[in-house]
Amino acid sequence: MISNRLNIDKNLQEFPANAGKDFPITTVFSDLGDWTAQSVPWHWHRELEFSVLLQGKLSVQTSHGSWVLGPGEGYFINRNVLHRMEGADGQRPVYLTQMVGAELLAGAGGSVFERKYLEPVMSCREIELVPFRLQSTNQRRIIEHIRSAYEAVDAETEGYEILARNELSSAWLLMMRELPASVREQPGEEDQTEARVKRMLLYIQEHYAERVTLEEIANAANISPRACLRDFQQRLHTTPVRYLIDCRLDAAARRLRSTGQSVTDIAAECGFATGSYFTKLFREKYHTTPLAYRREQDGSGTPD
Repeated sequence: MISNRLNIDKNLQEFPANAGKDFPITTVFSDLGDWTAQSVPWHWHRELEFSVLLQGKLSVQTSHGSWVLGPGEGYFINRNVLHRMEGADGQRPVYLTQMVGAELLAGAGGSVFERKYLEPVMSCREIELVPFRLQSTNQRRIIEHIRSAYEAVDAETEGYEILARNELSSAWLLMMRELPASVREQPGEEDQTEARVKRMLLYIQEHYAERVTLEEIANAANISPRACLRDFQQRLHTTPVRYLIDCRLDAAARRLRSTGQSVTDIAAECGFATGSYFTKLFREKYHTTPLAYRREQDGSGTPD
């Protein structure tokens, strides 16, 4: 299945179209030029993610690092990893993503494939993102396998499910060669800080239109305001207030595209005290006014 948008629920968790089905691969074609602010917001998913960049430059960020990829390069994102994407160096990125249920590669639960090859990687907190660069012969082969899996699913010729599974299994085996054995063999432990950040992000997503205080955001994770500020800075490299403002601006941009509401009404419904303050912040982020943005979009209904 080829899709051009992500399905992110209110918990910031992505649910690919084929999650839980008998062939759990969802292929997504993403052109970030069609996204609000040319970025994909913070989210996570249970599936394994394999992507290849077709054009432009893409910055992929996790709570522990950031990677910039160029045309032809790719990456792997582990399950349950908080991450976001945006264009880099002003270049509009277009890329292919395959969201893969681990059960496709593992086979039966408790199999040697799961125990020996998948679980050590999936449970290692240090393995969040693995970039694949063109300078490395081994990594180029990984990229080729990811592309071949995509092409098999896209063509849907006879036996494409087996072909795609074989290509991704080969990519996985080659990827393991890129990981130090000491990292692969570490037991998985829950990242308490990231778990707290996810709860606070969820609170902001659910209450962005209301008057939200730093104390309320912190209370969502049962921590102090000081610890809240520290967690946001350590994991997202921003502040809770900045993230709250961005949520409000993104919500306002969606309404400008999809409704005929006045700018004043949209500002009020998205949590801004005044229309002038909303316009000031909107211009800072999108480099245009709300009305000009609406005219530029012209009701195109781009992905959220």
